[in-house]
Amino acid sequence: MSSGQWLSYDVSSLARLGVGREGVSRLGEQGLPADCNRMFVRDSGRELEVRGLPPGRAVFLGAFEDGVNTYWLVIDSGEVWMVRGYGSDGDQQYGLVNSSVAGLQNVLEVWEAFIGSGRSDADDDYEDHVEDVMERARQCDPRVFEDEESWWSRVFEEVELGALVPEDQ
Repeated sequence: MSSGQWLSYDVSSLARLGVGREGVSRLGEQGLPADCNRMFVRDSGRELEVRGLPPGRAVFLGAFEDGVNTYWLVIDSGEVWMVRGYGSDGDQQYGLVNSSVAGLQNVLEVWEAFIGSGRSDADDDYEDHVEDVMERARQCDPRVFEDEESWWSRVFEEVELGALVPEDQ
């Protein structure tokens, strides 16, 4: 598993909201990170808040570090969607982030391992390391990486381009 603190969600609340068995199991056992290097941050004040999204009713899981881009579990499909932008300005965008909770958990583990790897572009094998990270990320949830404009495709494109790099240890 990962090095950061992963916290479980309340199983009875998830079940009461109608979340499917796999989502309840995954979120109740492994959970999601409290803060996955700012890519995913839990917000206990909003956790499991329910709202309607274009694909259906969804529960709040967490947010990107900016607090504006938020992750939501669609209750009926088990997909994870992101809401981007502020609701008050009417300019929100919606998009599939992961095809399942397992996909989200797996890609966050890859992200956490990359950011905490201590590697740098000065390392002789850094390009190979980045290629390996890219492949592992794609394997986490191939469906979402088919869309080059999806959240994770864009995040890992920045890894590939060198804009996002491991943090200094």
